[in-house]
Amino acid sequence: MKTVVVGTGILGASIAFRLARAGADVLAIGGAGGATDCSFGWINASFFLDADHFRLRAEGMEAWRRLGDVPGLDWQGAVSWEHDAGGLEAQAAELQGYGYRVERLGANALRDRVPALSVAPEMALAFPDEGSVEPSQAAAALLSRAEDAGARLMIGARVEAVTERAGRVIGVRTTWGDVAADAVIVAAGCGAPALVEPLGVALPMLTRPGAMMVSRPVPRVTDTILVAPSREIRQDATGRILAPGAVSHQGDAAEALDLPPERMADRAKGAVEALFPGLSLDWQRIAIANRPMPGDGRPVIGRAGPEGLHLAVMHSGVTLAAITGEAVADMVTGGDRFAALVSPYDPLRFAP
Repeated sequence: MKTVVVGTGILGASIAFRLARAGADVLAIGGAGGATDCSFGWINASFFLDADHFRLRAEGMEAWRRLGDVPGLDWQGAVSWEHDAGGLEAQAAELQGYGYRVERLGANALRDRVPALSVAPEMALAFPDEGSVEPSQAAAALLSRAEDAGARLMIGARVEAVTERAGRVIGVRTTWGDVAADAVIVAAGCGAPALVEPLGVALPMLTRPGAMMVSRPVPRVTDTILVAPSREIRQDATGRILAPGAVSHQGDAAEALDLPPERMADRAKGAVEALFPGLSLDWQRIAIANRPMPGDGRPVIGRAGPEGLHLAVMHSGVTLAAITGEAVADMVTGGDRFAALVSPYDPLRFAP
């Protein structure tokens, strides 16, 4: 069975790898750019919408561990004082009720954990099992693994349509011609609605632009992901600081950027410098993209429309990439091992 994966970002790469490992005849089509290149890269289940979403994200963390050694993957943990003490206590109690590992830190413990910080709130939470990944590096590595497992890549060709006949998909139409396929997985982020809506598949999307500031390398100031009231921050292996343009970007509901990109980068730079006295950042890059967020804010994973069509569209794509790859590959090859986990995210929930 020939399978086309539309999209070679972190989701498409994970799906292509798992399908190829399962023995499918895989062609992945896509190009550079998109939300993957703009992601903060945090892998966590401390942010979630409901019990089902927590379970999916927690399993997403385990799926990343099942991938083994991935370039840029670091299980450095996270420390949060995003809320006041009461809010943190409520968050800790809820997460522990789900069996999630949480440590309560006082001011002295936080100073010991991150000595360079200028602040020492009375309470913080540590999530020792969380981590981060460099999304573009990871996507490239997963595509390479997919190739090693027999997949083929078509880079630089834009998919213009999914083709179907008599109620089942027959392939895709690209800028360079038609490609036949027995199954098509659309993991094209914000470009997905234009591909599936002509087939009668409703896929409403929220408008959620995001920006990511990346600094030039600086001396090490943190070995863990920081979730402060002013900003989420992490430092990569080269010493670069990454900080979203928005405060609390995971829950950011803004439909437009409130500042021009350069000013957003300056604002993020200032927020980081305020936390680390003496640190002087020179921002190197500001990356901007629309986050692929379906209309109800929840992932879309599963079969839709004509027979052979599958969707994988979501935010947060990094946390959920590894489990989505496993679930979609299992589904496409006839399994149901992940059916209960992904059933709340059936694309057909948007059907009129």
